[in-house]
Amino acid sequence: MMSLLSLQGIRVTLGSREVLKGIDLDIPSGQIAALLGPNGSGKSTLLAAAAGVGRRNAGKVCVNGIDIDTLSRREVAARVAVVPQQTGFLMPFTVMETVLMGRFPAAGRFARLSAEDHRVAGASLEAVDLKTFGDRLVTDLSGGEAQRVAIARALAQETPVLLLDEPVSALDPRHAVAVFRLLESLRKEGRGILVALHDINYALRFADRVLFLKDGILVEPPSPRAVDGDVLAEIFDTPWILEDLAGGGRAAFPMA
Repeated sequence: MMSLLSLQGIRVTLGSREVLKGIDLDIPSGQIAALLGPNGSGKSTLLAAAAGVGRRNAGKVCVNGIDIDTLSRREVAARVAVVPQQTGFLMPFTVMETVLMGRFPAAGRFARLSAEDHRVAGASLEAVDLKTFGDRLVTDLSGGEAQRVAIARALAQETPVLLLDEPVSALDPRHAVAVFRLLESLRKEGRGILVALHDINYALRFADRVLFLKDGILVEPPSPRAVDGDVLAEIFDTPWILEDLAGGGRAAFPMA
């Protein structure tokens, strides 16, 4: 599979702490990779570095083989879409106006948006079950609704690479599962997806790869099936139990 996103030797130091210690990672076309780790392990820092918007003390990020340091911000945004962890909106734009901002990398910030741009934005809202929310102000939304608007805005960019930081943290179970079903459909279209999560069970159920960050180092078991209690205990410093489910999946629970 072609590598859409390639991280090579990524190092990030914040204050006196080296948060990322030479991370190498390739995300190919048609894959969902889940990134997990303890609080403060550097998941958001890694996603920001991958998007070209965060601190990077060393290393290189390439999209489709192109070093993003050679690209403008608009060119990067045409290739990589980001759903940030904090999705609260401060400016009273409408939901549709906010999602249409995802079309700026393709259309240009001051270009007149086309009927196609509006069609893509509408389809993106429908994909996250917000079809009728276009005229509402983003400042009036609940936390879960705002999170889904942020996902729709990223979808509207139509990029080959999608980076998501805790995209279902504010969602109820029905909408959370719907988001992962949506990511599965994007994977089938050939997108490369890296998603940071707290919930190991979503990773075990939906990800092609499960990655862990701890002490600035990336750890990857051979497959999601290889994630066991020993691996989770080593990463999270607490014992776990994993149980097989009737449908063939597994569920993981930290033990008291």
